Amino acid sequence: MSSSRELFWQWIIKERHDAFMAFGPGSEGVPLKTAEFKYLALQKKLLEGARTEWERQHIKRLIAHDILTVAYHLAHTWSEYERALRRVQRLGYPSLEYRMHAACKTLEWAADHDPIKAPLGWALVADAERRLRRMRRRNHVRKQALAAITSVKQRVTRKGLTPPGGLSRD
Repeated sequence: MSSSRELFWQWIIKERHDAFMAFGPGSEGVPLKTAEFKYLALQKKLLEGARTEWERQHIKRLIAHDILTVAYHLAHTWSEYERALRRVQRLGYPSLEYRMHAACKTLEWAADHDPIKAPLGWALVADAERRLRRMRRRNHVRKQALAAITSVKQRVTRKGLTPPGGLSRD
């Protein structure tokens, strides 16, 4: 990768970090619509520097995932959270780790705000877990992600939400 592209991606990391600091955890006074609007404005700014279709798609996926992460903290209704989740699902995931993160956040959000939506969260977690189990056993990403899923499952189960029949592997 050329040094100009490395600088471009470092710039993207910095801009995303700054946005997360403005709208991430601890920014409960900010409406989700405002954060979403600011992230989409940031996406437009970042896309100006993209050279290839892959870069454009990757930036859109990263911003969609950032919006989902912020929605986890700021969304009060399922329709607010679902809008962010559907955007991520429509654009796809930058990696299997992002898929796992989205699934776990969805399950935790449902457990905290709308337990009726928990079966969707359990299904997303089961799908991510199944995909992770296809990776080599010694892969550190596999180990860490499966440990994270186990932890989320335990927290949600303690809240009284168990997976629908046949989805538990613990």
